[in-house]
Amino acid sequence: MKFAETSFSNAPEILKRKLGGELIVPVTITDSTLASAGVVKAGSPINADGAIDNTADAVGILLNDVYAENPNGALVKAFATINLANANANSGLTIADAVKTALPNIVFE
Repeated sequence: MKFAETSFSNAPEILKRKLGGELIVPVTITDSTLASAGVVKAGSPINADGAIDNTADAVGILLNDVYAENPNGALVKAFATINLANANANSGLTIADAVKTALPNIVFE
């Protein structure tokens, strides 16, 4: 009998609940963090240029971890409920009030 063990990590869950009407768009991450650390974590606020931006310039919240070998990800832009504790813990950031104000169609709980 042969046995092979494979380990994997689950994608972080930053959505509090899935309603089916979330506006999720593709994004290419260009942040310098991607070059240096090799990963931009889910829950990070992202600006229109594809960089981490914890200010009012944010246009969405990164839904999945994005790695240097494939800089494509998904960006939550509207009609979603973000689990703030999970997003902050995974991204290593505390999402600023300016981001919450800039994204009025996203609920942060």
